[in-house]
Amino acid sequence: SDATAERTAAQAVIAALKASPITRASFLRLAAGLVLVIAVGPAFYRWIKGAFDTGGSSTAEYVAGDGNSMLPPPAPLPDSAAVVGGGAKGNFRIYTVTEIPAFSSETWQFAISGLVDKPAVWNWEEFLKLKRTVQVSNFHCVTGWSIYNCTWEGIPLKQLLAAAGVQSKAKFVKFYSGDKVYTDALSLEQADGDDIMVAVMLDGKPIPQKLGGPVRLIVPQMYAYKSVKWLQAIELIEKEHMGYWEVRGYDNDAWVDRSNNA
Repeated sequence: SDATAERTAAQAVIAALKASPITRASFLRLAAGLVLVIAVGPAFYRWIKGAFDTGGSSTAEYVAGDGNSMLPPPAPLPDSAAVVGGGAKGNFRIYTVTEIPAFSSETWQFAISGLVDKPAVWNWEEFLKLKRTVQVSNFHCVTGWSIYNCTWEGIPLKQLLAAAGVQSKAKFVKFYSGDKVYTDALSLEQADGDDIMVAVMLDGKPIPQKLGGPVRLIVPQMYAYKSVKWLQAIELIEKEHMGYWEVRGYDNDAWVDRSNNA
């Protein structure tokens, strides 16, 4: 049936994201980072990064060097084009646990599967047809810097989950990065926030590669390690999943105003 074929296709996307082809250089960087976090602890690790942080670059600089090839580009909604946020003005720092991946609309796919009634998989053109909204929210990194009033455009997570039909057994929402290494998760209660978005635009422009584009998760009220970059799949699961940084000592409950990482 069509439903069975759609589930098979969606699960194939997730399976491909789980098959991590880690290069030797990436492995060494991952191992070194893990040793550092375990040895000195998350708080001291954040202090070290902050002490040597010289500031990031503007969004325009990242757009200029973008390595993605996503055609057609998304057309901004009026509220997105009329930027009121500070994303373009602010200096985003680039942190990544892998080499920064590049994507092409010819091969890119996005899937939602797991404990849902209606799994789905979209190519780039199909994904751009999903109804999008615009929001202005803040972006907080656990290492101590923030970008205020960013204008994001994308699909509310609640909209995607409602369309998929979350089954009663599902308790958590797992997110897969297109780097094939990074994952994270939210409980269904956490994922119920109105401002959690699967974003495709920042300040009226496509999200550049270095900032997690073409698609990234935005969880404004949590630290940004929950806002998975290069998002390509969502899976509804029953058992709790500990994300990349959580298994290395960071809070799983990463609320900015309540987290132990504050």
